[in-house]
Amino acid sequence: MNKIVESLLHEEKTRIQEVTAPENMEARLRTALSTAAPKRIAFRKKGMGGLKIAAAVLAVMLLVAGNQYRALAYYGKTLLGFDRVADGTLDKLNQEGWGQELGEQVKLADGSMLTLDGLMSDENQFILYYTLSHPDGLVQEDAKSRFLPTGIKGFRTEAKSQSETWGPGRDRTEIKGIITFDPVSPLAKKLTLTYWEDTANGDQRQEGHVTFPFHPDEAMPTMIKQSIQTVAAQGSSIIFGSITATPTMTVVEGTLPEENRKLFGQINHGVELVANGDRVTLHRSDIHINESKNGYTFTLRYDPLPEKLHSVQLVLKENGETIEIPLK
Repeated sequence: MNKIVESLLHEEKTRIQEVTAPENMEARLRTALSTAAPKRIAFRKKGMGGLKIAAAVLAVMLLVAGNQYRALAYYGKTLLGFDRVADGTLDKLNQEGWGQELGEQVKLADGSMLTLDGLMSDENQFILYYTLSHPDGLVQEDAKSRFLPTGIKGFRTEAKSQSETWGPGRDRTEIKGIITFDPVSPLAKKLTLTYWEDTANGDQRQEGHVTFPFHPDEAMPTMIKQSIQTVAAQGSSIIFGSITATPTMTVVEGTLPEENRKLFGQINHGVELVANGDRVTLHRSDIHINESKNGYTFTLRYDPLPEKLHSVQLVLKENGETIEIPLK
């Protein structure tokens, strides 16, 4: 019995010694200590002094233990094995611990194992990390035909898939993938991934689904959410409705009048987002018919804005008009 206890204690000691604090923790602690208002403690009764000191020591110990627990949770949320398929933004957010671990598994009809490793979520998009594996190996070119994600469903949620990247994992027996979807409802507590998969004989496909927990309180915060303004262009108007900036991307939405399709080219290639004087990369633009408003809606998706933000503008390249985005 003593040997078992000693072994457990040794393992725990080794685990704690391997834990390192985030690089900026010391600076954060120094800032918190320097800005905290000083408090005076008066021990009125001599007999109670030791008790109060003991209580203070206990409080400090609990505070340190709480910080240690949060540090462990921080590192526990890092999703491993996706550095090859994640872009710079998602890789950075993953290293910062913004992932929510899942570990949900479902066996597909052809014998492959689908593992939902984790997710990230903010107001602009929902991101799912998965592993597809098979003991007999997977050929990357054929592996994706086994599993085709279509959407996410849940309470007030019908999120369509938007993009996907994948690459080989270890020993060619698995692939790692990242799927992006439309944003999900912050009121959802459970979500269901729907997908198409090959049947056992491989001559047709069937629909599958897997349900997993979602913690909306762990979603990433929104940096900017502002309404914008209407801009005159080519004898008509472009209504820039809103800009929403989150850690994963920046989205600009608006509408166009139905009678002026010449504005499509200007929207797709002529709207620059500028932050702190630097142009932000545009990744995708979409224009759709809006039957309810008798016109068109557009969505522009850019890189995320810098963390230290001083100024944001939208610039129309054709006429040079600049729209200042207020920072609140």
